[in-house]
Amino acid sequence: MREGGGSIVSAGSTSTGSRGETAVPDGGALFDSLFAQTAVGIAVGSLQGRFLRVNKALCSMLGYDEEELLQMSVQGITHAGDLPSDTDFRQELVAALSHSRVYEKRYLRKDGSTVWVRVAGTLVKGGVDAPQCFVALVHDVTELKSAEEALKASESSFRRMVELSSDWYWVQDANFRFVDLPGVEKRGVDPETCIGKARWELPGLAPLPEKVWQQHRAKLERHEPFSDFVYVARNGAGEPRYLSVSGEPIFDTQGQFRGYQGIGKDITERARAQKASEDSEKRYRMLFDIHPHPMWVVEAKTLRFLAVNQAAIEHYGYSRDEFLSMTAEQLRYPEDIAQLLRDFQDQNRSYMQRVARHRRKNGERINVDIVSFNLEFDGRPARLGVINDVTERLRAEEQSRALVQARRSIARHRSS
Repeated sequence: MREGGGSIVSAGSTSTGSRGETAVPDGGALFDSLFAQTAVGIAVGSLQGRFLRVNKALCSMLGYDEEELLQMSVQGITHAGDLPSDTDFRQELVAALSHSRVYEKRYLRKDGSTVWVRVAGTLVKGGVDAPQCFVALVHDVTELKSAEEALKASESSFRRMVELSSDWYWVQDANFRFVDLPGVEKRGVDPETCIGKARWELPGLAPLPEKVWQQHRAKLERHEPFSDFVYVARNGAGEPRYLSVSGEPIFDTQGQFRGYQGIGKDITERARAQKASEDSEKRYRMLFDIHPHPMWVVEAKTLRFLAVNQAAIEHYGYSRDEFLSMTAEQLRYPEDIAQLLRDFQDQNRSYMQRVARHRRKNGERINVDIVSFNLEFDGRPARLGVINDVTERLRAEEQSRALVQARRSIARHRSS
């Protein structure tokens, strides 16, 4: 049947709530309305895989008109590499091995290009519980897949950068004693001489002012992350080396402090040539400016914007000067500011991820996923935020939930 035709379920009458509430359409009418208007692709298919009904969103997604799709089968537009999983999907549902299933696959558009989709399918049963047809919600996740691939490449590059920018990795217990030091032997240091000792107990240390060690130990006692703590120690050959270590606290799932982990680097040459540090700062600022996601740095104490990248300017509609005259509260709704303040007061974690509501300059509301990191910016405690707009994703998920509710309503109607 076509999109404008009759429903695969009976239309029945509307139901009226108690105490004079507004009448609610029956399952069939509600399904028909959502089927026609939702932005999510919907398909009704036979047990053999042929299309029985498709909506406009699916036609648009695949580049076919309705008449063309109704002459085709799911197998006919499925990428060859995904045909086995498509067959397994239908067989599991028919055999009642699963009431519903969600999986990802590739479809081939009319122009031959590939579209990645996430399919949420279920089996519709008729009289005497006999399988009748399949109903599937089809989400286009091509951009998400591309983003995932980019993220994998980014993570791989990040790991490689960490390997290149650090010489060894270290782990300490809750008493700040080293329990693991992989890679330190490459620096001419026997790890066995360090295991069981705190950093200030290591052999071969050059003198440091006691105040420096006190400040370092106080930060550890507060379970705070630290970066680029520099000290001097002699290697196995007796040569003095400048060593820089960075670390972050480890907490278990109950929030109990378990120790520290971090990286170490021999910065002897950098200590002798400060130019390397200046070049590193220039590279960081360049990467910040060209990052495709909105990014900003907010002062921890005042919540004032200290820096924003071009992506933030374009996405929110404020100029750079406008941003730098604002605070983070001005992007929030009044009822959300208390949570924002609590988030900034929480200094126990160097990394935080959360979902929030923001307002663009034109007043438009957007939902965003924020990943933030504590850092020092121009000598001030601050937080770097990376912003991902998830408005469309959340809207699609809400539509999907509405469709699931409609399907349940249909099932209750048919069983009554």
